Amino acid sequence: MSTAPDQAGVLDLLLASLARRKATAQVVDRAEAGRATARWMADAGVARAVVASDQVVEEIGLVDALRREGIDVLMWPTGLGSREALGLEGPLDVCGVTVPALAVAERGTLVLEASGGHGRGIDVTSRHHVALLPADRVVRTLSEALALTYADGRTPPSAVSLVSGPSRSSDIEKISTLGAHGALTEHVVVMS
Repeated sequence: MSTAPDQAGVLDLLLASLARRKATAQVVDRAEAGRATARWMADAGVARAVVASDQVVEEIGLVDALRREGIDVLMWPTGLGSREALGLEGPLDVCGVTVPALAVAERGTLVLEASGGHGRGIDVTSRHHVALLPADRVVRTLSEALALTYADGRTPPSAVSLVSGPSRSSDIEKISTLGAHGALTEHVVVMS
């Protein structure tokens, strides 16, 4: 699938913004997305994936690809206790897999909408966060994303998270610390 010239520029802007935010990204053909995602997670040492229940996950065959890499897969909702979901019990290298509703190119921000199959904490309760992003969900500005999220006639989601790179904080002595309140790494798989 080819992208229109305007969309290609927006994708380039998104990739640059993600890099500024200390996130990594790759653009892959949708047919290769499941295998590419599983390979990235295996290379990162991921032992368990907590995966949003989403049609995109099914379409790209992610669960089978992860299992072929030897990664334990739990679909959201997991039924785990909070200690295990947080990685305090069980495997330490856990990866939350989300499917953003939108992404903001200018900011490198993912718009995650909570739903029954997409829990509020998938991106923050794990050491790693992987976002599966269809290229047609990228918009240029935050105002565009918010207008789409809260459009008239659309039932608003119960919660919206704006995620801009790995978790970081500068609370203590103004020293930036990654992973302070969530994932240490963020990897975005943009599917064209």
